[in-house]
Amino acid sequence: MIALRATALLLLASAALAQDRPTEEDIFGKPAQETPSTPSTGGARPGNGQAGEPEPSAAEAEREGPRALEPDLAAERRLLESLVRTEDPLKIGGLLYLRSNLYSREQTPPSHWTFTAPSLTDAYLDARPTDRVRGFVLGRMFFDPTLPSTSSSSNPKVLLDQLWLSYDLHRRAFVTLGRQHVKWGVGRFWNPTDYLHAVRRDPLAVFDERTGTFMARVQLPWERLGWNLSAVAVFEKLGMQATSTFVSSVEQPTSTTATTSPGPSSDTVGAIGAGARAEIVLGSWELGLDAVAQRGIRPRYGIDLSGGLWELDLRGELSLRTSSDVPLYRGSLTSFTTYEPAGIRPAAVLGIDWAHKYSDEDAFTMSFEYFYNSNGYAASDRGLYPVLLAKNAFPFYYLGTHYAAVALLLPKPGSWDLHSFTFSALANLSDRSGIVRFDWNMTFLTYVVLEAYVQGHLGIKGGEFRLSIDVPALPTSGGTTSPVFLGAPVVDFGLALKLGL
Repeated sequence: MIALRATALLLLASAALAQDRPTEEDIFGKPAQETPSTPSTGGARPGNGQAGEPEPSAAEAEREGPRALEPDLAAERRLLESLVRTEDPLKIGGLLYLRSNLYSREQTPPSHWTFTAPSLTDAYLDARPTDRVRGFVLGRMFFDPTLPSTSSSSNPKVLLDQLWLSYDLHRRAFVTLGRQHVKWGVGRFWNPTDYLHAVRRDPLAVFDERTGTFMARVQLPWERLGWNLSAVAVFEKLGMQATSTFVSSVEQPTSTTATTSPGPSSDTVGAIGAGARAEIVLGSWELGLDAVAQRGIRPRYGIDLSGGLWELDLRGELSLRTSSDVPLYRGSLTSFTTYEPAGIRPAAVLGIDWAHKYSDEDAFTMSFEYFYNSNGYAASDRGLYPVLLAKNAFPFYYLGTHYAAVALLLPKPGSWDLHSFTFSALANLSDRSGIVRFDWNMTFLTYVVLEAYVQGHLGIKGGEFRLSIDVPALPTSGGTTSPVFLGAPVVDFGLALKLGL
């Protein structure tokens, strides 16, 4: 008995000290596997709800003597079984991300180039008492010492990225409740069917800063066919907007104006949105069908398809809607009006990936993607860009009608196992502007990652990715406006250090 008590205390101490750094799979959802228990040959003990050791027979009890029924020994056995089942059920960790960016512009001296240092910190709690229950909380804090003290935004700013509880119902239906990330669609650079995020993803950003959406989600896998059905109830507004990382000296959009009726207040039952998605396996291909609706936002439908053909991975998605994420304008700088689109407004993505193994341990991946946006603007509409910025209706990366992108990913080439390289180029084919970018990262001291990038802006001045503004003073009913000048961006630089906590 003394030896057993010592073993129990040792296991308790080991559990207290076993706070290993969780892997990416631990953080982002690989189910924790329950430690297999010793097989039993009899039924479960009544009242404990778990399969355990069989009750001893009368003969065994007589052989064991009084110790077989000793209560403190039975309690210690239950303690040991509990330790095996729930060893280290709580993970605590996060991310420390120190970043800096430098933006240069034409006709602007270096002393007036924009410099930002948007530091980011994530902290999470990940509880998995069994393989059927999981709770996750992730908080995020932003701090930029370069922001002026008179800035209207909070600095530091604290956000809730994720807060959810997941469990299963008889291992047939899987429920997740709370703020969570759910991505629909297969696009790499553009993702028009990503309906369950209220902000568009920046396709060139290394880190996705968007927060999750509060919803209730139920998944019903059909294991025999490999299909998956899911339904969601959305408790947040799904109005879209886009973000940008390279026009930092321009006031960024903080809200959008709905092109339809605003709908009921967000604290009423009528404001709850609903959506559904089916993922269907067809041989080596996977088809996705989804839809989402919310009062005040017209229904949206999506179709995506992905699969392999020879050495190529093909993927595509189609978004169908009758509205725009932001107000649309027509006219000129001095005379413009807003309008609502008519009919179905499709947006489509076609992507091709090719991975090639050039040695026993090394491979590179080339990716190409084309994006069509029926709500986009043509080259003749460049004069409206200052109006769109002023009206918070400038959706970066979703502004034009036609886009294309290409990328080359080279992770850990040859003997450079601590280095990774990415080359990407993205163009607005409508207004003939683009970005060319090179990313490099290196791991050192085991846990620290150094990231660096340089990107250049190409094409016609005044386009989306070479945005320049030169607006003279204009007459108004109350006098004249002040002139506005913003030089076109030339080259941007970035440096960051990342540490997993």
